[in-house]
Amino acid sequence: MDFVKGQLVRSKAGRDKTRTLAVLEVEGEMLLLADGNLRKVGDPKRKKAKHVAPTTTVLANELLKSDQPISDAIKAYDAEHPF
Repeated sequence: MDFVKGQLVRSKAGRDKTRTLAVLEVEGEMLLLADGNLRKVGDPKRKKAKHVAPTTTVLANELLKSDQPISDAIKAYDAEHPF
C-alpha cells in the first residue's frame, strides 16, 4: 500500500498501538506521523509503514500545518470509526 501525505493511519504495533495518526511525510518505508496531542507536528513519530494500517481518509494539506486541526480531525474520525 502506498501512503500519501495527510492520510490517517492506525498503529498496529508499539506503545501507540490502536492510536490514529496522520502521515506528515513519506520517506521510503518510513512514515513521519503526528496526532496533535502526544506527537506534535514539530516532533513527529518515525514508524515503518508495515506497522500501521491505512485508512481511506486523507486530510487536506492546510490541516497538517498545526497540531489543533490534526487533533480535531482525528477525534472526529475516531468518533465515526471506533476500534
